[in-house]
Amino acid sequence: MDKISLCLLILVLSIFSVKGALGSSTSRLHPRTMTFLESQCKRTRYPELCVRSLSNLVNTTSQNPQILSQVALKVSLVKAVSTKYYIMKVCKEFNQINKVKNNQAAKDCLDQISDGVSHLTNSVKELQHLSLDGERAFIWHQSNVQTWLSTVLTDAYTCMEGINNSGYAAMGGKVKAMIKAKVFNVAQVTSNALALFNGFAARHKASHHGKHKP
Repeated sequence: MDKISLCLLILVLSIFSVKGALGSSTSRLHPRTMTFLESQCKRTRYPELCVRSLSNLVNTTSQNPQILSQVALKVSLVKAVSTKYYIMKVCKEFNQINKVKNNQAAKDCLDQISDGVSHLTNSVKELQHLSLDGERAFIWHQSNVQTWLSTVLTDAYTCMEGINNSGYAAMGGKVKAMIKAKVFNVAQVTSNALALFNGFAARHKASHHGKHKP
């Protein structure tokens, strides 16, 4: 694992740990916060996963769509980094047993997921700038995040298609299934993060425009 990505993963995990959320239960959330979370997750493609993956990581009393979007993006980033290094491990094992020629699908997938890690990292940073750079830059930052997350989804599904088209003899049934499951999970949480971000952006713009009506 390269030092930069390892430090990034540790940083993201530490953010969650500081919130004291990783070992908590959904029952410890304030009822209003749980209602808010469920209502926000209804806009996603995978609402049950949305609630399950975020309920232990949100503030017990917070009802802030921007914070929820930030947490969702960080969940996607952690999943993508973990998946990246699993596929790196698979590629290394293939190289050691001289399956280099049969390893192209895994190598391509590794490139795609690595790109996804970069895009998710940029998205996390970009969302932070939404509050720092003011309203004039909002649309610019919003467009960047939407573009990057859409690219992550495209890369994930391209990876799964490539893995699916590779032969079982070349990759091994269990390894193939594991890669697909991990990448699909990245796609799921990223899809949810994008939906939550779009909801936040729409609400923010509506609120901002309302304040400036004559």
